[in-house]
Amino acid sequence: MKKISFLVPVHSLIRLCLASSLVLLGLTSCQEQKTNLTYQHFAQRERRIVIWTNCSEFAQYAELFNKNNTENRAIIVYKENPALSLPVPKDELPPDIIVGSWLRSDKTKKNFCSLDYLFTHNQISSEMFYKNLLDSGKIRHSQYLLPVSFNLPAVIFDKSNEAFVSENYMLTLEELREMGSKYNQKKANETFQRIGFAPLNNSSFLSLTAKLFYSDFTEVKNNIVWNAENLEKTVSFLKSWVQTENQSAQIESDFSFKYLFMPYYRQVSSGRTLFAYTSSDSLFKTMHEQDLNLDYRWIVQDGKIFMDDSFVMMGIYKKSENRTGASEFISWFFQNEVQREILERKEASRLETDMFGIAGGFSAVRGVTEHILPIFYTQLLSNLPPAQMIQVPQKLPPRWESYKTQVVEPYIRADITSATPQAKPISEFEKEWRKKVFAE
Repeated sequence: MKKISFLVPVHSLIRLCLASSLVLLGLTSCQEQKTNLTYQHFAQRERRIVIWTNCSEFAQYAELFNKNNTENRAIIVYKENPALSLPVPKDELPPDIIVGSWLRSDKTKKNFCSLDYLFTHNQISSEMFYKNLLDSGKIRHSQYLLPVSFNLPAVIFDKSNEAFVSENYMLTLEELREMGSKYNQKKANETFQRIGFAPLNNSSFLSLTAKLFYSDFTEVKNNIVWNAENLEKTVSFLKSWVQTENQSAQIESDFSFKYLFMPYYRQVSSGRTLFAYTSSDSLFKTMHEQDLNLDYRWIVQDGKIFMDDSFVMMGIYKKSENRTGASEFISWFFQNEVQREILERKEASRLETDMFGIAGGFSAVRGVTEHILPIFYTQLLSNLPPAQMIQVPQKLPPRWESYKTQVVEPYIRADITSATPQAKPISEFEKEWRKKVFAE
């Protein structure tokens, strides 16, 4: 900085000094105001907890947190797929917390900070969670993501047909096939008037079968790979099911078009089919809202219940500007009492937009799922999913849902329904998918 020197007459020196003192006082006052304003802005910025999520219910959770908290304020920023918004662009306000699916990847460590301190400082306990869900958020024994919620595959049936269902809690694919076949019934003209289960009627069931046959779709170095042999076993099993039990893919499809066009729970209550496939989020939301004479069984394979791929996790962004506030929100959210209050508020409001359970699924806090959820969803009392049987899915890319619905399921369906032995290879479906996705 350059110094500026100047001369003044002696008789003006006293007046100048007095004036300078006044100016200095004024400048000091302005500087103090400016400092205070800067501090206030900084403090406000520090108190704000920015949460990126596609789970609409977190708006209610943030509201409850803010109601009981004077130090930090949580605000929600909706992201359709938070994982696809990482890394955060330089011109965008960075989040403190990210909640969503597909956060586990090879880049997790680059985007999130370690949460080990939450356990060492007794803010939360590892014993609270389902162990395998918690372990899925670890990288080299360090915790980077925490599980929030999950869903499980199930089939429903009308209780009037429970004589056809010999197992009390869960069914394998083979049992589902066998029991469904016994329910099949034809008219005098040899057309079906009942089909116990139609695999082609729900595309999600096709990809579930691939999972249960250990096709093991996963992400490796930004590419999706799988076990080709087991995927072909999946197709062979489903093709045999459709052709042997339901006569042919065309006959099954015609039956579904004619009789199974209604919601899945009406399909079974109508008596046209014995089983309908669904997921726990839809199942318990429907049973909670409507008085239906339904029961359900979990779908298992090799003693495992395979979780839905889109289970929800939570982490603190590595460049968070309010890590202290983020830690406080996380510690608050995972308390049993807090999640119970969340469920009580939902029950009191009974909004149609409310989702099942916590963040649209079973809570990853084991005590909440096993002891609190059944209070609000009484159907769980008779058939809680055993913790030791819950299987966490492979790491999957952020665009997995799109890949699954546009590549995996259409490929399986096309192979089952193909009139020729040489069906369209899965690589062709993937090429078409890539053109659509990366052209957007």
